[in-house]
Amino acid sequence: MNWLGFSLMALGLWGLWGFLSKVAALQLPPGAAYLLAITGHLVVVGYLAATGGLTIPWQPAGLAAALGAGICMAFGLLCFFKALAGAAASVVVPLTALYPVVTVILSWTLLHEGFTLQRLAGLALALAAVWLLSK
Repeated sequence: MNWLGFSLMALGLWGLWGFLSKVAALQLPPGAAYLLAITGHLVVVGYLAATGGLTIPWQPAGLAAALGAGICMAFGLLCFFKALAGAAASVVVPLTALYPVVTVILSWTLLHEGFTLQRLAGLALALAAVWLLSK
C-alpha cells in the first residue's frame, strides 16, 4: 500500500478514535479512559514484534525526537480526554484536529520547509472549518 492508502486508513481510524474516545469519556473518568486507550498501543507493539518491525537503529537525534513525540502524544491524549469529559466531541475533536497548524509553523521556522500562499489558505480554511463545526 502507498502513502495515500495509509493516509486514508489513518483518517478513518482516527475518526473512529475520536468517536470512541467521546463514548469512553461519557462512561469513565478521563484518567481511566486514557489508561485504557494507551493499552491499545500494546496491540500495535505486538503486531510490530510479530512482523519484525521493532528494529531500532542507534540514531541519537531520531531517538530523542521519537521519545519527545511520544511524550507529547501521551500528554496531548490525556488533555484530549479531559476536554471530551467537559465539552461536546463536535467541538473538541475539530479544535484539537488543528494540530497541523503547529506542525506547519514549526516545520517552516525550524526545518525551513516551504510555506506558500496555498498552504496559508489551507490553514485559514481549517480555522474556518473549526469555527463552523463548533457552532
